[in-house]
Amino acid sequence: MTYLFTKTAISLMTTTLALAIAITTNNQAHAAEFNFNWKGDTGYSAKGSFNYDTSTAPSVISEAGLGATKNLQSLSISFFDPLSNLINSFTPVLSGISYYGYLRFNFDSTTEQIFGPFDVGKDDEFPGDTWLNNNLALIDEGFSDEVLVKQFGFNNRDAAGTKQILDLSNNSVQVSKVPEGSIIIGLLAVCSLGFTAYRNLDKATQE
Repeated sequence: MTYLFTKTAISLMTTTLALAIAITTNNQAHAAEFNFNWKGDTGYSAKGSFNYDTSTAPSVISEAGLGATKNLQSLSISFFDPLSNLINSFTPVLSGISYYGYLRFNFDSTTEQIFGPFDVGKDDEFPGDTWLNNNLALIDEGFSDEVLVKQFGFNNRDAAGTKQILDLSNNSVQVSKVPEGSIIIGLLAVCSLGFTAYRNLDKATQE
């Protein structure tokens, strides 16, 4: 009875995984996902990811402010101190909606580079808010009187909600494309484990 239940459970698992792979393959047909990172001169850093639908997006993607985005489907970012400890994580864009009023994001899919005004993170003037921006974003947002000493600034609000600049750098934001088959490969690996477990169980039962 236990053998029959286990066999059925494994069969359902592998069927579900196969369906998930099919759905993922279909969704990835028109999806592009990228990772990005930035590092300041004193060791603070930011890492994030974004994706968009390649079937509708132009070669240059530009997003700004709150509300429905033009092309970005999601945009997330995490901030780290010089010892690589996580400071905070935010998702400024989710399901095609921007929740960050100061958002500035520009990406050239031809060169696969982020350029122009950049402001990603969260700033509602609450303690713990953290964001990464550059001088082009400050000028674009009308804060030319707050231009940074260097091109990019890593900003945070302390326990009192006061803005502080934790790091500065002329380093640009680096981008790398996520391989299209990475998620499918992961699902296939799990599916393979399911088949291996079934074979081992079947062999052990027959002995």
